[in-house]
Amino acid sequence: MLTPDGQSADKLDKIMLLSMWAKTLRKENAKLSQSVEQLKKIITAGMGQPTYPINIHTIRYYLAYWKKMEELVKEAITNLDKIKEGAAIDYGHPQGDEEARTVMATAMSSWYDIEIKPEHILYTGGGAGALNVLFETLSDLHKDTSGYRVITPFPHYSLYANPNHLLHPIDVMKEKGYKLTAEALEKSILEAYKLSKVDGKPPAAVLLCNPNNPLGTVIDETELKKIADVLRRYPELHIIFDEAYAEMSHVKVPSFLSIAPDLKPRTCIMRSATKALSAAGERMAILLAFDDVLMSKLLAKNISTIGHAPRAAQMAYAEAMKNLVGEEHERLKQFYKKKVDYVNSRLKEMGACMPDPDYQVEGTFYVLADFNDMLGLEIPKEARRALGKTGKVSTDEELAYYLLFQDSVMIAPLSYFGTKKASGFMRITCSRDLDELMELMDRLETRLLEARKIKNKALHAKIEALIAEFTIISPDKSKETLKKIDALCEEDQSCISLKEKNAQLNSLYNQMITLLKRNKPMAQEQAANKLQAFFKKRQNKTEQVRINKEQEKEWSSFLDTLFSEPCAMKTTLLKMPESERSKFTLWKQYNEVKVEQLKKAKLQ
Repeated sequence: MLTPDGQSADKLDKIMLLSMWAKTLRKENAKLSQSVEQLKKIITAGMGQPTYPINIHTIRYYLAYWKKMEELVKEAITNLDKIKEGAAIDYGHPQGDEEARTVMATAMSSWYDIEIKPEHILYTGGGAGALNVLFETLSDLHKDTSGYRVITPFPHYSLYANPNHLLHPIDVMKEKGYKLTAEALEKSILEAYKLSKVDGKPPAAVLLCNPNNPLGTVIDETELKKIADVLRRYPELHIIFDEAYAEMSHVKVPSFLSIAPDLKPRTCIMRSATKALSAAGERMAILLAFDDVLMSKLLAKNISTIGHAPRAAQMAYAEAMKNLVGEEHERLKQFYKKKVDYVNSRLKEMGACMPDPDYQVEGTFYVLADFNDMLGLEIPKEARRALGKTGKVSTDEELAYYLLFQDSVMIAPLSYFGTKKASGFMRITCSRDLDELMELMDRLETRLLEARKIKNKALHAKIEALIAEFTIISPDKSKETLKKIDALCEEDQSCISLKEKNAQLNSLYNQMITLLKRNKPMAQEQAANKLQAFFKKRQNKTEQVRINKEQEKEWSSFLDTLFSEPCAMKTTLLKMPESERSKFTLWKQYNEVKVEQLKKAKLQ
């Protein structure tokens, strides 16, 4: 992979790289001589980009804070010989100002339905900063080992990957609705312990993103209770919840703390203002930790990283969370849910939903789509700038760049979140205006339709290549297959109908292949017999021609003995058919003499 500057992008975050390319292409388009309106607008739906208006309480606090600062500064500036208290922003408490932690503790206590104290809260520099503090702390706790494992559902948020630990997968893509189950969790934990005996990297924590990014699923209360039972059996494991999208859930997110209060000391929760409060650039987040020793280690790591979070941002975040209730919270949820529902409905109409029919988006603003049918398209020459190659699209990453360069659409490959590259699964961020989402889905549907037409044509060609051999083995089934193929050639060429037709054609093709393999010896024997019969017939025909020529020559010699000179009678007899010659007495006598001569010659 290459950056827009042509440099190696091996160490860059892949989502950020994709975004860089989208911005570069947008900038290049704007520089073209024709008007921008004549070009396809680049639609970005690959990053977690919030679009709901920033929380009004955040703004109000900032305004009040800076208004107060303005008044203090105005007063202080009139008499610089005397220091005015508060006119300069001093360092605050490294864990977060007490007032901000107190307000946030009240909001979190209400949210989780359990007491949370100010000392349980640590303000950090955004969600990414909080994760970094967590992982660095875990690394310190396992500094005497060769590393450690973090057990987490796959697919996972890309920033969970860290050079200091191994991510150990819980493959939720194999679970019903792609949802985490207690059974899958325990299976993964046991596998992690087994592997640690080989490489010396013990499991240190279970990290659960709820609601899940990129899946959008939510762990329900029943399953969460079972998960708590599993975690009780492994008391050495830290329990980490990433709840960056908790405010954006379309269903109730159960409180793990109230479900399993006995596990509270082992639990750490990350909350962020980035998505739901639309404050990505303000870098506001908190960690909740309930063990004094763990909190002290987290605090030490936070101090060494950023000192402390911006003081104004702490209280702005706390005020927003205190007031994010009732109708205000419902508006936020419905804002994104409406967009998610629209994209989901379009995916259903075009036949691009994920394979598991039980998969449902219950939180976040992400939807997964199955664009497997687009694999095999030709990579645009322009995309070589980013991919460093051309050829056929064989991975979801190549598909992402195909769509960006060919259709001016940016969506995220699911392999960026830890899944297989050849799946063709993509994550769509549903945060743009409905008009823009409509244009996005129109472009995706157009490209998907084209890809399915290409596949349809290829499937017909593959079947036609087998039909002759298939007819030899099973004439009846061949007729039946051809009849089915004719029925699949009807006019309806919608995106979803083509998917269904291609599935049926593929099924027919596989049936033909299976039957041909099963009957290959018989088919070979039949083919050999046909070839043998053909060549024997040809050989017999050749022999007969030779005999006929010799008989004609002999007949001519016989007539020469009867007629020394050409005459009309001789000409007539030369044309006499074979059937008439046998009735000619002199010819019969001539042949008898010839036979006797041959016998005598053999005896001699």
